[in-house]
Amino acid sequence: MRTLFQTLALLVVVLLVGDSSVALLNKDIPDYAVPDAPWEAGSVLDRMAFFTTDTIVETQDVVLDSFRFRDGKFQSSMCQVYCDFGWSEYQTFVEDGVLHFTATTRCPDAPHTVVFYGKVIDGSVSFEGTWTTRRWYWTHQVNAIGSGTTIPTEAHIAAGTTS
Repeated sequence: MRTLFQTLALLVVVLLVGDSSVALLNKDIPDYAVPDAPWEAGSVLDRMAFFTTDTIVETQDVVLDSFRFRDGKFQSSMCQVYCDFGWSEYQTFVEDGVLHFTATTRCPDAPHTVVFYGKVIDGSVSFEGTWTTRRWYWTHQVNAIGSGTTIPTEAHIAAGTTS
């Protein structure tokens, strides 16, 4: 009887933590694929803030956010509220007068990765990206698109995304 329990316990452990069971339970979804480009460490956007209206593609939910750039780092106010993501490095390049930027942010306390890819033209920003949560048993991803300017709207002020 003891051997039967040991065998069942081993089977449960293999199913829960074995590499093959994880692969069967969790098909990974890649993060947003940022285009190949001559990316350079960010600094061009330092001291700027953009107040964006974002749409979650899958649900059409609208979210107010702000993107801040400081000392070669990027921060999204909504990522900060959700999981204290902090500041992450950003990169830029310019092509045909359009400033492109990208930032990959990671939550320090949970398996969330957010990838932003945006374009800045004449004080306005547009972006797209993904928020991916990876757990051993599933991966979930939402896609977002958005745009904004350096001037906060009344809705941004009311939502507190300007501070």
